[in-house]
Amino acid sequence: MKAEGNWAIINGELSRNGVTMPVALAAEFTGAGTNPFNKKATIGFAAETSIKRSDFGIDYGIPFASDEVELDISMAFEKP
Repeated sequence: MKAEGNWAIINGELSRNGVTMPVALAAEFTGAGTNPFNKKATIGFAAETSIKRSDFGIDYGIPFASDEVELDISMAFEKP
């Protein structure tokens, strides 16, 4: 992981269709505070990356459907 300010590059693995590949997520810290509904401490992150479907053996419809897929991930973590 490499971090600078509110941004970090998180390296890991993504498995799809029985294939595991390395992936790097560009992640941003989006905020922290108290959830107004359940009053729990909460932090949030957003991440994005792009993958090629064909790398995972999913090539149906190419070139009519794009091989490259953008993944946008939003997540929130609450303290129990």
